[in-house]
Amino acid sequence: PFHCGSLTAMLLRQLSDPLAVCTGSVPPWCTRLAGACPFLFPHSVRRILHQSCSLGLGRALHHAQQRALAQHAHSQEAQRRLEGEVAVASIPRQKVRIARPRLLESAVKVMNLYGAGSAILEVEYVGEVGTGSGPTLEFYAQVAEQLRGAGLFRAGVPQGMLFPEPRDPRWLRGGAPAARQVLERFRLLGHVLARCILDSRLVDLQLHPLFWRAVLGGAPLSRGSLREVDPALHASLERLRGMEAPALAELCVDFTLPGHAEVELRPGGAGAPLSAAGVEEYAALVAEASLVTAVAPQVAAFRAAFQELLPLQACRIWSERELASIIMGSSIRDNACWTLEHLGAHVKAQHGYTADSRCFRDLLACMASFAPEDRRKFLTFVTGAPSLPVGGFSGLKPPLTVVKKEAPPAPLTPDHFMPSVMTCANYLKLPEYSSAEILKQKLELAMCEGQSAFLLS
Repeated sequence: PFHCGSLTAMLLRQLSDPLAVCTGSVPPWCTRLAGACPFLFPHSVRRILHQSCSLGLGRALHHAQQRALAQHAHSQEAQRRLEGEVAVASIPRQKVRIARPRLLESAVKVMNLYGAGSAILEVEYVGEVGTGSGPTLEFYAQVAEQLRGAGLFRAGVPQGMLFPEPRDPRWLRGGAPAARQVLERFRLLGHVLARCILDSRLVDLQLHPLFWRAVLGGAPLSRGSLREVDPALHASLERLRGMEAPALAELCVDFTLPGHAEVELRPGGAGAPLSAAGVEEYAALVAEASLVTAVAPQVAAFRAAFQELLPLQACRIWSERELASIIMGSSIRDNACWTLEHLGAHVKAQHGYTADSRCFRDLLACMASFAPEDRRKFLTFVTGAPSLPVGGFSGLKPPLTVVKKEAPPAPLTPDHFMPSVMTCANYLKLPEYSSAEILKQKLELAMCEGQSAFLLS
C-alpha cells in the first residue's frame, strides 16, 4: 500500500510531544488529514494517533507509557526501573455487578448509567467471586451472542458478518413495544462497541463494512453492493432481468421487499404487479430498501448511541474493514495464529514447565490441531474473550502463560485433576498429565464445562 513517509514522520513528531498530548494541542491537521486520507499513514501510526487524540487524557498517557515500556524495557528489571521513573496515574475503574439471568436488561442499565464515564468498566457477576478482565470480556461476549440471536440481523450474509434485517420504517418509528425493543437493542449495540473501543476490549461482533459506511456517512452504495450483503437475493434479481414477460407474469411478483411483504417499495406497491418494463426499477428499489431505507432507523439508533460515548470522527481514520479488526481482533479462522511456530514463540512456560517440557509441547500440539469452534471455546475458557487481538497470541497482554499445577498427594495422580485458569492474567494451570491423549480429553472437558462462571478453583 501507498504510505507517505514524510507526512508519517511529521505526524509521529507531533504525537511524540507529551505536552501537546496532555494539553490537547496536537495540531488539528493530524486528525483531519488522517480522517480524510487514512491511506497516507500506516496502521500502526494511526493507532498511536487514535490512542493519543480520541480516547481522553488518561488513556492517552497510559498508552504513551505502555509504548515507552515496550520500546525501552528489554528485561523485567529495566521495566521496573522505567515504571519507577515515569509515574502515570492509572485509569480509574468502575466496577458493576450484574445478574446472569437478566444479562441484556443489565447491560442496557450499565451502559446508560456508566457508559459515558471516563473510567474503565469492569463487570462482576452476582454470586461469583471472579473480577477483572476475565468476567468483563465474558460479559461482552455473552451480550454479543444474545444480540446476534435476537433477530436483529439478516441471515445469509457472507462470512457471518452482521447487517440489519430490513423492517418497515413506519412501524419502527410508530412506537410499538416490539419496535422500541428493536431500536433499544441497536442502541445497546452502539454503546457496547464504543465502550469496547474506549476500553480496548475485544467483542465478537463483526459488523459488515457497508453497515459501517452507513453509520459513518461514507461513499454512496453502488448497484453491486447488494451482492456483498445478500448474494442470493442479488442473483435472483439478475435472473429477473433475463426473463421474458410471460414467465415474469407467472411469478406474481409485486412491488414489496422479498421476504418482507409489509415493506412496500413504492406507495401502493402491494397491489402493483411487476412487468418486464419495470424490472430495472424494481431491482433498484429492492437494493435501496435492503441497504438504506428499511435499515435507516436501526442505523440511526446505533449511530446516536455510539456518538454518546465516542465521536464518529475518531473512527474515520480507519477503513470499514479495519474497524472490524479493532473490535474483533484476529479471526479464529486465521490459521497463522495457531501454528506450532507461532504458539511456541508467544505462549510462555513457567513455574514448573519449560519450553522443552513434554506436557507443555503436548499442549501446543493440541492447540495447533483445534478446529475454529474449539479455538473459540479455548480462548473463552482461558481469556474470557472468544478471539485474539490483532497479531494473535503475540498481541495478548499479558501473554498466555502455562504453569504446572501442584501435584496431588498419593494415591491421586495429576490425571485425576482438571486444568484451571486465571483469566485476568491469561494464566493456565496445567497438571502434568501422563499422555497427550489424557491432556486433550481433560482440556476439552474443561473448555466445554468451565464456561459461564467465575469461581475459586
